[in-house]
Amino acid sequence: MSKLDILGSVNLDIVLRVHDLPRPGETVHATQSERYLGGKGANQAVSAARTGADLRFRACVGNDEDGEWLTAQLAAHAVTPADVEVIAGEASGRAYVCVDQAGENLIIVHAGANDRLSLMAEPVEPSRVALAQLETPIASTVDFFRTHRDRGTITVLNAAPAVAEARDSLFPLTDILILNESELAFYAGREVLPEDVEDITMLARELIAHENQVIVLTCGAAGALAITQDGLDFTPARLTKVRDTTGSGDCFCGALCARLATGAELDQAIYFASVAASLSVEKNGAAASMPSLEDVELAIFEMTAAEVS
Repeated sequence: MSKLDILGSVNLDIVLRVHDLPRPGETVHATQSERYLGGKGANQAVSAARTGADLRFRACVGNDEDGEWLTAQLAAHAVTPADVEVIAGEASGRAYVCVDQAGENLIIVHAGANDRLSLMAEPVEPSRVALAQLETPIASTVDFFRTHRDRGTITVLNAAPAVAEARDSLFPLTDILILNESELAFYAGREVLPEDVEDITMLARELIAHENQVIVLTCGAAGALAITQDGLDFTPARLTKVRDTTGSGDCFCGALCARLATGAELDQAIYFASVAASLSVEKNGAAASMPSLEDVELAIFEMTAAEVS
């Protein structure tokens, strides 16, 4: 059996490099245009595969040149495309990504064939961890999680992009809920988050749907928080020079689930995922920037050695 089962999106990412992100009504010139494998599901699958996971990736592409290219790219990134369904009459998903000089990004997504993703006919195989995001139909993800929970699988939801419906339909089926700060604000009904960690923690706890649920809040360069009803753990981020943040959150999710699938404790998985994400922002692209298991282990070794010396 595969130890990690991922249901998610796959897109062709068109990345445009700009000096500054455009404001409403503004036209800016790109200094460079690039093409990458993308989509939150594909990014997370590549991250998990590169950090050692035995996984199954369920996705949909269109019956077009983009779909052929995306399927080939998945295979090139160590993700077996056997469960990627080709949808006749649909275009493959696309994402248009603007990246500025500081590495920050602005993304517009056209779902295309991703909107046709379902569990298909075959039953879900037993797995240790099941991972999903919100770039595909919520109804399919609900079925995916229900089936896995019936088999004792750890369910992990990266509730992005933020969709209001997910709070009632998916949060109760989720064991580990991964959010960034803007997503937490959305689900908590706030324009912005408070600055105090205790206040942020209280907001997050309002989202906890059952007593065993953990919310993992990623805070960019500051690190990550693991929040339960009565506990709070902080994992600092590895210091690095940021080149491109595209896909860093997906890198975190995939690497975290890869470690959980080996039987690691959540705090160990968060630390590993935080280091992996810090490595990903040092390179351009999303899937193309995902570090290998060896890359992450070397970075952890170097960090440990620096602390000892």
